[in-house]
Amino acid sequence: ASFHPPAVDPASANPSRYPSWVLLDSRAYFARPINATTVKATTSTGHNFEVTFCLARPPAVSYFCVHFPGINVLECCITEPRVISSANDLALLCFPFRTGTSSTYDYFVYRAASSKPTIRSVPCPPPTYRHSWHAAIVSREDGSFLVADLSLGRDLGHYNLHIFSSVTDEWSTQHVQLKEHPGILPKLTHKVISLGEGTVGWVDLWRGIVVCDVLQKDPVLRFIPLPRPLPKADYDEPPESQALADYDARSVRDVTGFPNGFIDFIEIEHCFKWSKFINMRSFKTTAYLDFLDTISDNDLLRYHEEDIMEDKIKCAPDGWKIRTGFRSISWNHWRKGYNFHVDDISAEPQLALQLLHLWDSRTEKCRVRNLKTTPGFPTFTIYGRAIVLMSKVGVDQVTWMLGVDLLKKSLEVIKPYHASRVDYYNPTFISCEFSKYLNTAPIQRH
Repeated sequence: ASFHPPAVDPASANPSRYPSWVLLDSRAYFARPINATTVKATTSTGHNFEVTFCLARPPAVSYFCVHFPGINVLECCITEPRVISSANDLALLCFPFRTGTSSTYDYFVYRAASSKPTIRSVPCPPPTYRHSWHAAIVSREDGSFLVADLSLGRDLGHYNLHIFSSVTDEWSTQHVQLKEHPGILPKLTHKVISLGEGTVGWVDLWRGIVVCDVLQKDPVLRFIPLPRPLPKADYDEPPESQALADYDARSVRDVTGFPNGFIDFIEIEHCFKWSKFINMRSFKTTAYLDFLDTISDNDLLRYHEEDIMEDKIKCAPDGWKIRTGFRSISWNHWRKGYNFHVDDISAEPQLALQLLHLWDSRTEKCRVRNLKTTPGFPTFTIYGRAIVLMSKVGVDQVTWMLGVDLLKKSLEVIKPYHASRVDYYNPTFISCEFSKYLNTAPIQRH
């Protein structure tokens, strides 16, 4: 599937202006489209390659392609190259290669520009470096940059901070420690976020964010805890019976950072209600009038020894809810953001022309609840006030991307996602703003 990229969105094939941000599939396709974003470079193993971005207006998914002329990529690549982080006009790419019986990981920094985008290699890290898919690119006002990665040390709470500087063209490694109770320490990293000049956050979506100003001579780690997650729930059992470890945090949570040091957090809750369920073999009670217009005498007079005068109480799905919170890295608390149920989300009737499942013939309105399944993988836009959700719809389980305005509580735009490589249970989307730096009009860097 990685050799067959999605069809290019007609609106993005020859754009007069690139979108101000994109929702990028961070895993590369092996293909060779050529456009104004195409750049060429050489790996540490001596292989020439091209990188091209195919950018679409969100919530449509953008993607990028890598082409190795004259080489069988299955023989040289362990897996697909990735864009692992982005800040301002920069995107950090990682290429995993086979080198005999071992492997090597090359970093490249793509810089978007209206005249001609560029790409440069990052020297190989020191032998002590443990590769992760969560290195951060840090953009500086003078045009230089840093690559920063935080790897676990031998003991819990101990880390190695690896930093590459484009000024010195060298890597450095420092031992740093997070002095928190072992029970609350993060156990894994789901993503990395930028929080302003030199400040980076490594995010465990279950537990919290490890924050570090990587520009400091003696960097110090500190921990920002996230609100505790709700227990897992599904459509068959009440929420109390489920364990947190049973599902992926990314399916219900997201965190994003802003240049001013603020953080936005979101969680989607699967809602439930306790309801009466009646065995259809039993005699008819008044509760049947909830879904029947008539009850016949024959049903009432029929005698069944198996009939029991008790209605079963079960936990039934009742839609879903969005909750968000926000804070500054300087605060010691989270503040309430947006909080609403799917029934509160409005949608214009014309959206039903794209997705008929939205239409409710009884109320003659579009209702997001009509999609039946709870969408997942909430992804913040660059500007925070809107999110993109991923939902499977209909008998064919077609994947749709839903753009929701949190302030208006409205479904603003929808796009089908027909890529052959869609992994609904492990999507690899990231929000990037390097696209706006490809436009001809000068844009203020921040």
